[in-house]
Amino acid sequence: MKVLSLRIPIVLAVLAGVAPLSSAFAVGSNAPAHLEQPGKLRSMVSLDQLIVTTRNKFGNKASDVVVHSARLLEEERQKVFVIDFIDANNKLERVVYDAFSGKQIDHGPMQTPMPMEEILAKVGSKYPGSNRIRTWLERQNGGMVYVIELADKQFKVKRRQLTMDAYTGRVIKDETYDMKPDGKQISLEQIIKNAREKYRGMVVLRTRSRMKDNIKVREIVFLDDNRIRHKMVVNAITGEVIEDRIAPLSWI
Repeated sequence: MKVLSLRIPIVLAVLAGVAPLSSAFAVGSNAPAHLEQPGKLRSMVSLDQLIVTTRNKFGNKASDVVVHSARLLEEERQKVFVIDFIDANNKLERVVYDAFSGKQIDHGPMQTPMPMEEILAKVGSKYPGSNRIRTWLERQNGGMVYVIELADKQFKVKRRQLTMDAYTGRVIKDETYDMKPDGKQISLEQIIKNAREKYRGMVVLRTRSRMKDNIKVREIVFLDDNRIRHKMVVNAITGEVIEDRIAPLSWI
């Protein structure tokens, strides 16, 4: 009872703004840990330190690497530092670090977006057996991303939409929607593989599933080896190419 008689006036004083918060837990040993040791909250690695790390890792000397941009982002509940830089060979690259540990998470060149097949392989490893419904390449917040819409078999009546860094394949957002998935079709990976037999250097800009003349089709918009924009329409059941033509460049 003596402990209570000491604490109650102090706590009341804290609530009234007279006594400091720390004095409310000065007696006894039951103080919450986060109030006893406020200095133990996690702190982020210095961005300056990570820039030095990047320069040392990707250049023979610090002056070899020119930092283009550096920013702190929160992606899938993880804080990361994203650094875009020009390396010793005068090529633009991107490196991603965990903001708290400083550990490198991703690294990739930024000359062209990562091939769609590599993006889909990452999606397949994250959600095995999922059916890729629609994909597209777009600019978000000043950067290029792939958006992948898929039917996840783990969620019978849901679709997922993944937003992924176009250069590293890192998942930026993973969202779920209540929608029924489409029926069985040839995989998008196989359709792109078939198209690449004709256009080896193609860069896939977007894909989608739709109905054309009562037939399920896959529509692929891509840049060919000469960076000319094409639109290809493929029968989603048989894989037959229904249409392959040059498309306008109005939105690029």
